[in-house]
Amino acid sequence: MRKVLASLSLAVIATGCATDASEDGSNPFAEELPDSGKEDSAYLNPDGIEVEVDLEGDVAAGVGSRAEEAPVAIGQFALTYFRKQEKMYIESLAEDGIAADRTEWLVNGTWKAASEVATADKKHWRLRGLNTVLLFEYSRNVSVGKTFTAKVPLNPFSVLTDARDTCADDDDHIGLDSSVYWYRWEGDKSTCTIPRQDLKVTVSKKFPTTQGTRYPEYDKLIADKKITTVVLFGQIDDGAITASETGMRNFAKFGRNLIAGGYTKKTGPVGERYEKTLNGGSAGAILSQIDLYSPKEFSGLGDFAHFANFQKALSEHEIVAYDGHSMLGASDFWGRPTYPSSYQIFLYGGCLGYEYYVKPILHGKGDSWANLDVMSSVVEVTADANMFAAPAIAKLLYAVEHGRKSSWRSVLLEVRNSVGDSTFGVSGVRENCYKPGGSYCQ
Repeated sequence: MRKVLASLSLAVIATGCATDASEDGSNPFAEELPDSGKEDSAYLNPDGIEVEVDLEGDVAAGVGSRAEEAPVAIGQFALTYFRKQEKMYIESLAEDGIAADRTEWLVNGTWKAASEVATADKKHWRLRGLNTVLLFEYSRNVSVGKTFTAKVPLNPFSVLTDARDTCADDDDHIGLDSSVYWYRWEGDKSTCTIPRQDLKVTVSKKFPTTQGTRYPEYDKLIADKKITTVVLFGQIDDGAITASETGMRNFAKFGRNLIAGGYTKKTGPVGERYEKTLNGGSAGAILSQIDLYSPKEFSGLGDFAHFANFQKALSEHEIVAYDGHSMLGASDFWGRPTYPSSYQIFLYGGCLGYEYYVKPILHGKGDSWANLDVMSSVVEVTADANMFAAPAIAKLLYAVEHGRKSSWRSVLLEVRNSVGDSTFGVSGVRENCYKPGGSYCQ
């Protein structure tokens, strides 16, 4: 399977995942953030739902011995096809070491596991149960059995040779080669004449949306009378890391906003530390401790030299925010650390975080959502941490001082109002136990 991973590995996306440091503008740490509007049962996104889908398609005869790898590779083209249409956002299996084992093959009218099928008979396949987000009109009135179609190649491994640039978009920021063609795929482009197929995508499962409103696990966050937060500011610009580099400017702005919001700067073990005592009501005083790691402490998902700082951030903090470039699944940084067993909230700000990085974080937490919530975006992120992480963190801390009544939906609304769209959602909250004055799990 590692051959599949190597063939799908990508270079870092250098733009489109973050913005230049904006003017200081609004500061969520210095504002009142009361809940607004009527609470409903939306489980993770105010404007969308999560479902599972099955992919079903064919493999070109010329693929030969790589037939086993083809379904996962073809799925990457479908991911891009639907994302560009803003229709659905399918999790990626490119970095899933057992993805090939999840493929079933149709032989003489019967679906069989890959291990039971000879290479020559691997022609028609299906991948089942891929997590997928549907937004806006595509999330409404969707039912199990509804089908969608994606125009994808029959042979995912020869697209560059067969098509050159005729099936690619015009975003030349990412150099066109065989490993990234899927990301630049334009299956409906008039100049694209290579052999293609209509991949069948079927909604196979709908998750319930009628359960009670879900909340962050506030009781776990404040159990030790302290809430620990870390924000990792990765390097955004090429070249040397100077004070004018975008990640450094975003880092500095976050610190200024914390000071303006009543925080005091302390000496921290890594980067900068800020502290403020919150009035937790019946819970008493709660210490909010926020650490900021600049690009000099950890520059991003390829910074092996500072992996120890990355490990420290994940090991010692309850809320972990990452503001930096993604590598579209090519980085295994989120799969490398040792994760604590305690409850954590991750705010992932890199591109396509939902598709690529929710799964390795979940795996790091023991493949259980019991002590994990992950906020991520389904598209390329154009907002820095001051726009997506600050509102979320500020809202969580505001809730601690105001009866712990802010649901995940209200947190997401703050992020949506700041970012300007509904691309961020939260995974892992369906079965959260906490609710004001009680528990859903009793």
